[in-house]
Amino acid sequence: MVFLCVYAPVLSTNRMTFLNVLCDVIGGVSDEYLFLGGDFNCTADAALDRNHLGQRKVIHCLRSDNGSSLTEAAEIRRHATHFYKELFKTELVEDLELESAFLADLPQVRESSDSLLSADLTLDELRVALMSLDNGKAPGIDGIPVDFYKTFWPVVGEDMLEVFQESFRSGLLPQSCRRAVITLLPKKGDLQDLKNWRPVSLLCRDYKVLSKALALRLREAMAEVVHVDQTYCVPGRLISDDITVIRHVLDISSSLGIETALISIDQEKAFDRVEHQYLWKTLAAFGFNPGFIARIQVLYCNVASILKINGSLAAPFAVQRGVRQGCSLSGMLYSLAIEPFLHKLRKELSGVCFPGCPTAVKLSAYADDIMVVLNTQVDIKVIEGNVELFNKLSSSKVNWNKSEAFATTKDSLNGLVLPGRLS
Repeated sequence: MVFLCVYAPVLSTNRMTFLNVLCDVIGGVSDEYLFLGGDFNCTADAALDRNHLGQRKVIHCLRSDNGSSLTEAAEIRRHATHFYKELFKTELVEDLELESAFLADLPQVRESSDSLLSADLTLDELRVALMSLDNGKAPGIDGIPVDFYKTFWPVVGEDMLEVFQESFRSGLLPQSCRRAVITLLPKKGDLQDLKNWRPVSLLCRDYKVLSKALALRLREAMAEVVHVDQTYCVPGRLISDDITVIRHVLDISSSLGIETALISIDQEKAFDRVEHQYLWKTLAAFGFNPGFIARIQVLYCNVASILKINGSLAAPFAVQRGVRQGCSLSGMLYSLAIEPFLHKLRKELSGVCFPGCPTAVKLSAYADDIMVVLNTQVDIKVIEGNVELFNKLSSSKVNWNKSEAFATTKDSLNGLVLPGRLS
């Protein structure tokens, strides 16, 4: 642990430049540091706290890998930093033959949509993206709120466009756009386990303007390549669509006495485990233009995160995988990343056929929450095989402890050997 007493430059932009240099220097000496005294506490950090008073939770205790309780601030910070370093570290082992088969026969983006995606970015697109962002949200590491850009857009707009155009040419965004502050929000479950805290990336507003502009383009092509049974981040689709499908399956199966089983598959740290190389290959398999894919890659080139825990910032660490929660593109990128897995299930599952329904009902999905409809052991083998394949190629990991099995009749699960010790 390095303790610092810092008197930083007065201008906020100079202060954050100073912090970036300081982080790089300290990063070679220690994994964590704490600002004590000086005036550095009056930075964007204070703004982050003010904007998250309703959500911010103090972590009083964490459970270590060996089961012991960590209550000291330094221990909690060290354990959390190590956890997220490992979480965002790549585990990819490439298998070109398996990848080729897994990504085969995917729907293709239309040529008209692809042309729009690869067109040059315009000043008007940035303005529309900026104006769509909500005011009063926590800023990124540079401390500049979205209100600033909206107020001074006539002054800074063309400069921002020029910076992004140069970033696309060079393949690298400015450092402030490549760094995110990770804050932790509690989920349900045991909060001494870091797996039950949701990491949210606080990104700089200029980065969010760029990602929003690209997202507004991508959303127009989503329905072309993502099947109708996946409703997450596809325009015109709602989570209520999934609820309606499952309700109909349960009602019809019960009223007609059709033995039907449902398995809810939960992905562990779904957004955070997406391998970047797998994602680029998936986008290419959908037929997206290499120029558009290259722009998305720029947003993920040499990115790093800084963990903010109990009010303290740790040293930056490299982010080698995952789609950034808080980025406008992330939801759509995740839906595209998981679509090949769902595509394989649709092709290989027998599903359940109901009277008057022209096609078998096989699954319903909202992001990584997948409900599979089945009634044979063959279907279970299909699920197990494709889960294993998807895990290997994308580094995803099914959390069988949070997955569940349901029966529409008392005999629906009889004789079925369920995956992951489900019952």
